Amino acid sequence: MDKEDIENKIPLFPVLVCAALSAGMMHFGFLSFLFLAPLGFAAMHSNAAASFVFAAAAVFNAIFSLILRSFHGIGISGLGVDVLYFTSVAFGFVWIMAGRKGLILPLPQVRTLYRFIIASVFTSFVFMFVVLGSRNSGFAAMISAQAEAFSSILIASAGADAARRSFLEQTMTAERILEILRDVSMRGGAVVSMLLLFFINRRTAVLLDRLIRRRKAILDLPGFYVPVNTIWALSFSIAAVLLTRLISLRVLEIAAWNVLVVCVILFLAQGAGIVIFILARQTIPPMLRLFLHIMIFVVILSPGINTIALTALVFLGITENWLPLRVQKKDGLPPTPGE
Repeated sequence: MDKEDIENKIPLFPVLVCAALSAGMMHFGFLSFLFLAPLGFAAMHSNAAASFVFAAAAVFNAIFSLILRSFHGIGISGLGVDVLYFTSVAFGFVWIMAGRKGLILPLPQVRTLYRFIIASVFTSFVFMFVVLGSRNSGFAAMISAQAEAFSSILIASAGADAARRSFLEQTMTAERILEILRDVSMRGGAVVSMLLLFFINRRTAVLLDRLIRRRKAILDLPGFYVPVNTIWALSFSIAAVLLTRLISLRVLEIAAWNVLVVCVILFLAQGAGIVIFILARQTIPPMLRLFLHIMIFVVILSPGINTIALTALVFLGITENWLPLRVQKKDGLPPTPGE
């Protein structure tokens, strides 16, 4: 962190604006997916600002929720669940951005990626509680509305084909789509969704910080190494998924899927770190480096190809358990996995 991050100063007005923006974006329009970015921008300013913006955003969200419920005549049913979802996600994200020094609670000091994983697992449980355990919350109602809209689109896509329309009406109902969503969410989908939410909002906050405060972003992936024993956790989780599915142990299967997803994310991050490390080397000509960055951007936006590329990154990350792919030039020694 910069020197200004160590100072316990709170720029009151900007932090309150960021908190209000976050709570407002959560409830209004298509920008709701980026509602965490203002919190991240404020949390990067100082240690004290991180705790303050989180608390202010939680209060603003409760107020906005009450106002909207009164306006629509919904009442306070499900208000607690909505507040719980926003507060837990905001807390996890501020912890990701600021670390232990940015929050009042005595949280452990861990690396950024591990904060991503822990916060994603924690908030995924809250997400599943909101979606699966409550039908009165605004968020659950939004998910149900999206499922009904998606079902209508699928059925309408059948056109004049009566047989296909009848099949879709029986199999792709809103209830069936919600059931699929629940199954995928419990088997790692919720963790991945929260991880993507945090990642996109963090990148947006860092971009805002670079544009407004003119500060250079620090890349931590090139120096990230997965702990050595993670490969065993990955192997055992794959075996556990297959075995528990075979003998129909649903609870253990769900747990195994989530462990597998977390391991895959860790190796994906290690694979991405290898690629960034290679691209950052001075020996690559500037034009070739620019071409490679453009190709990576094209691959990310290409359906199907991006899945292959992500899978390749996972295997690349796994490969570094046995091959030193990021050799340090200073002493000629390979990095030690788990650093």
